[in-house]
Amino acid sequence: MSDSKKLSRSKKSAWGLGAIADVYMANALNYLAFPIYNMGLGVDPRMLGWALGLPRIWDALSDPLMGNISDNTHTRWGRRRPFIFIGAIFCAVMFGLIWSPPASLSVKAIGWYFMGMTFIYYTAYTIFVVPWGALGLELTRDYNERTRVQAYRTVFQGVGGLGLGAMWFLAQKWGGGDDIVGVRYVGWTFAALVLVCGVFPAIFCRESAATQHQKKIKFWPAIKATFSNKIFLLLIAVTICVFLGIFMVNTFSLYITTYYIFGGDKMAVSKLSMYANFIFQGAGIALVPLISFLAARIGKKVTLIGGLLLVVVAYGTSWWLFTPKNAYLSLIPMALAAPGLACMWTIASSMIADICDLDELKTGLRREGMFGASYSWACKAGVSLTMILSGYMLKWSGFDAAVDVQPEGVITTMRLLYMFVPMGFVGLAIVLLLFYPLSEKRILEIQAELHPEETPDEA
Repeated sequence: MSDSKKLSRSKKSAWGLGAIADVYMANALNYLAFPIYNMGLGVDPRMLGWALGLPRIWDALSDPLMGNISDNTHTRWGRRRPFIFIGAIFCAVMFGLIWSPPASLSVKAIGWYFMGMTFIYYTAYTIFVVPWGALGLELTRDYNERTRVQAYRTVFQGVGGLGLGAMWFLAQKWGGGDDIVGVRYVGWTFAALVLVCGVFPAIFCRESAATQHQKKIKFWPAIKATFSNKIFLLLIAVTICVFLGIFMVNTFSLYITTYYIFGGDKMAVSKLSMYANFIFQGAGIALVPLISFLAARIGKKVTLIGGLLLVVVAYGTSWWLFTPKNAYLSLIPMALAAPGLACMWTIASSMIADICDLDELKTGLRREGMFGASYSWACKAGVSLTMILSGYMLKWSGFDAAVDVQPEGVITTMRLLYMFVPMGFVGLAIVLLLFYPLSEKRILEIQAELHPEETPDEA
């Protein structure tokens, strides 16, 4: 593991650049699946829900295994870098193929194609993201520098995320109004971006040789030790609550905007979605330095609670700001939610690195791969459930893709769910956070026990 001193900007940037690949690997399917495969190709939303959810369950189950493999790998290039390199290449290829379904297939067969490809795709994603995330956790021992490392990740995620909202719009433009044709070009263009940014950390980051010599860690004892950590379980519960609140109804914003605000004008919706994403990502990027400053000044827990309160406010205002009278008022909730979610992505990962210190005190081993993967496993299991439920919730709301004008009751149901579900679950996450116990003082005490040979200034 790296020493506890501050890292160079180049090293943090080299690792953080992988976040651009990660943001497309993790989110592009959620952005494009329903407009392309449901609204464009006519695949049943329930099947899409399963196609998005079931592979994520497999993805979640494979994460701890990949984490343990990564923790136990000894090569001349390190524990993490070979997997990062191979996974990035594999994922880029699958990314392009997902958005190029054979035109000769029936609607049902296209649905099965999407499901099969996503299973393979998320396997490739696991190979990349688990070692990449673990590498970021072990770059430094410094309590506040850990937050700065994850802040670089959040900034690069935001930079990459600027293109997420533009993908459907570009599919419309590049396809001459036919997004089914255009999405093929979009898929392979962004696949190239995934490839370049994904292999960058593997080429330019260096791993410490110290952890290469620790003893092998058996899988099931590692799982047991990880999930017996009550603080880790608390952090998982907080994150799952946030994910449930957002992802269960996230796709509703597309349908509310399309059929309530713009009356079915997909081109106008895709343009507004692009602007909304620019504002969301831009606001998140702009406030990352403030998040890092506040986390160091008032503590990670207090900063995260404040950020999540902003998310609650953002979704609470959606009832009034999602209106046909002024479509662009819907951008305000995005701007409010952005800093809160940036807090979540930045601070939660920093907290995991702190938890790894506590684990090392108990086990004598550094297990960033298993902790990062187990955290990812739990979160993805929650997201998988929300993806499955989102399709059923859409069907339950009464939405019919064959109808150009949706009944008022359908839109009202969507709007109510879009407001209250996130407010309830994110509010619960805030309550749980009140019980998180690891402060900077406690981490410094743990590190003093782990490294008594270091002076207080170095610890």
